[in-house]
Amino acid sequence: MKVSRIAQIIIGLAAIAALIVLFGADRISEAFAGVTPSALGILFLLQLTTLLTGAWIWHFLLNRGSRISFAHVFLINQAAGVIESLTPSVKFGGEAAKVYLFRQRTGQPYHSLTGILIMHKFLTLVPFVFFCILLFLPALYFFELPVSFKISLGLLLLFSAALGWFCYGKVSESSSSRPAQTGRSFKPGILTGPLRFIAGTRDFLSQARVSARGLLSARHTLGILLVSFLIWVFYPVKVYLACHFLGMDVNPLIIGLATLFAYMIAMVPLTPGGLGTYEGTMALFLTLGGLDPAEGLAVSLLSRLTTFWFPLFLSILSCLALTLENRIFSGRIAADPGVER
Repeated sequence: MKVSRIAQIIIGLAAIAALIVLFGADRISEAFAGVTPSALGILFLLQLTTLLTGAWIWHFLLNRGSRISFAHVFLINQAAGVIESLTPSVKFGGEAAKVYLFRQRTGQPYHSLTGILIMHKFLTLVPFVFFCILLFLPALYFFELPVSFKISLGLLLLFSAALGWFCYGKVSESSSSRPAQTGRSFKPGILTGPLRFIAGTRDFLSQARVSARGLLSARHTLGILLVSFLIWVFYPVKVYLACHFLGMDVNPLIIGLATLFAYMIAMVPLTPGGLGTYEGTMALFLTLGGLDPAEGLAVSLLSRLTTFWFPLFLSILSCLALTLENRIFSGRIAADPGVER
């Protein structure tokens, strides 16, 4: 792990520690004293259900063009979560790792897997934006929402529209029929390298778009959008339960807005996994619901334990499982070169 990455993780953890000291470590500790092991078990079970459902979406998309077991999809999805959690990459680092690992497992070309990746982003982001709008419209009548919330929502709308165009926009016949032309010639010059890169990238994305365009029928698209919407509904439900287990009563509308806004801010690549930014944003947003900052931070920390640290633990176990499997397979290849994967 690079030194800069370690420094970013330390900064994120230091930001959380600073918030705990600033808002009152004693009060936060008192709030956590009432959380029972059974309460944690319920939250972890809900999060595991969320992770399994998310892996099912990947499994469904990948099996449109190849065959891969659900167990391997789940392990790869979780293993890539280590990169997502420990790098300020807005998940792109983890997604690139998924494409590489799925390529190793399925043999599908990179442009096809990139098309699946972008389709997956569309199918998971649109329900998130829709859920935000559902909560945003009634909230306008009751609360003074931060301007940053409105700006973030507007940017997500634009990004969703771009993904929708990529996945479902009209594809020209020339784009759908021609192979990637990475070997095209350019006149020698100082711009030859950049021009080749731009042309290669354009051809690659063109092929990825063709792959995404023919991936799902309208019925399948609507079905997965509904599943994704239910996944996002689970997140404020877990925060609501965190409030309940901590003995705090908060307006459900505020809980939903705080959860979604915290995820919006955590997407900004400032610290690995949004460490510090997620916790601080949720804590301050929950003050709109009558909680003081210490109570809001206690809720965000319990939520984060469920949705960040628990999945990170599973991701580490998944990495170990995949590493062990590869070592066993390599040993079999060495013993018997005729073994097929």
